[in-house]
Amino acid sequence: MPRMLRMPGKDVLPPGPKRELVAELYVHYREAGRPPLPQIAALTATMPNPHKVSRETVRRLLTGTTTSQWAVVDALLRALCQLQDRDPDGRRWPEPDDNRWDEDDPVTCREYLRQLWNNDSDGLEPDEAPATPPAAPAKTASGWGTPPPTGASARQASGGWGGSPLPPAEGPWATSPLPKAPARPTAYSDEPPF
Repeated sequence: MPRMLRMPGKDVLPPGPKRELVAELYVHYREAGRPPLPQIAALTATMPNPHKVSRETVRRLLTGTTTSQWAVVDALLRALCQLQDRDPDGRRWPEPDDNRWDEDDPVTCREYLRQLWNNDSDGLEPDEAPATPPAAPAKTASGWGTPPPTGASARQASGGWGGSPLPPAEGPWATSPLPKAPARPTAYSDEPPF
């Protein structure tokens, strides 16, 4: 007699996106009556839009030892939903007497599982905050965040080999002094400036 699959403990599958994906698959596995793995695998090949999934892949998905392509995970979900006479595109918690009922949650079983699969594939926690912006760079001798020029760039800034150095820039946004503009004529001209 084959051994019955059980949800892996937290010591085997620690909390995180993979555990949440496996836990959602287990909801459907339990509601389908914990069918034998060969039965699930055979059903994936006979459903509409079949995508054959091996019994070993079913076992590995339900134990969290693999993350497969979405087509494989979706085929497993559809097979488990078919075994419980449930539409995978129906609301996740359709019964109003269910204590998990939330009228404002129109998410389907497939949408929710896809979100968990994406989180696992990307390594994201479902409620993970966006990355913090990088800290402002420290002020350096040549201005904010840019180190003083070295090597060839130092030679260019100083006017080349043996050239006279440019005066230092003032303020954090200064780059280099602008060349002086030619003196403007004092008389008015009818000629356009272009």
